[in-house]
Amino acid sequence: MWETFFGFKKTPFPDCPDPKQLFASQAWNQVKARLQFLVDHHATGLLTGEVGAGKSTAARTFSRSLNPNLYKTLYLHWTSGSCLDLLRQLARELDLEPAGRSGDLVRQISEAIVRLNQSKKQHPILICDEAHLLCHPALEQFPLLLNFDMDSAHYLTLLLVGQPLLRRTLSLQLHEALRQRIAVHYHLEGLAREELDAYVAHQLKAAGISQPLFDDTAMQALYQATKGVLRKVNKLASTALRLAAQRKTSLVNEALLLDATSEALL
Repeated sequence: MWETFFGFKKTPFPDCPDPKQLFASQAWNQVKARLQFLVDHHATGLLTGEVGAGKSTAARTFSRSLNPNLYKTLYLHWTSGSCLDLLRQLARELDLEPAGRSGDLVRQISEAIVRLNQSKKQHPILICDEAHLLCHPALEQFPLLLNFDMDSAHYLTLLLVGQPLLRRTLSLQLHEALRQRIAVHYHLEGLAREELDAYVAHQLKAAGISQPLFDDTAMQALYQATKGVLRKVNKLASTALRLAAQRKTSLVNEALLLDATSEALL
């Protein structure tokens, strides 16, 4: 095992980051501030970013930080399907037995959201991940779910999370009603070059290693290959360390990093 070779206490650069050891990048601080605004103002937000930029991690980490006595997180990880499927998923998140027709489902969901706020004193936070995969009729349901008492009451906070395609979709005229409700939007990009060294050191330290395992040339090559996109960084750094262990070398250089790139990144 390459972890044993380096003396790691746990595997660094995991696919699923530990929320307690999340790297506080500039982008994460910006996202956190905007998500806090959404919750405080019971608003609607949009979080976009390229594949692997950390959108889902950011949304899940923030939702876990909320007081469960005050907030109920409704997390939908969308893959594909119809408008009816979306409403059924949401109904189940609200612990409801879904009605058969979409109109009845919207009414059923709306009533449950009002009950949460008024009876249980819990404010629901609806996070729709992979929202760029939603069909147009599904997206058109959100203004209906947000429309309480002619917009005089804000019973639901909505966060749409997706790839840049989602921004283009929402720019269409048929989504004007939803677009007007979006109070904050943030586009999550990869780490800046000056943050990458700190991120790698953070990951190594979390795994029990304080000395550097990548030299300066390797770090530059790592950034050039990944542009700081976290999923790519994690995958490439892990592959480089595995190759280094196989070759019995304790320091990753540029040549080894380039070998890892050809294996890890298609």
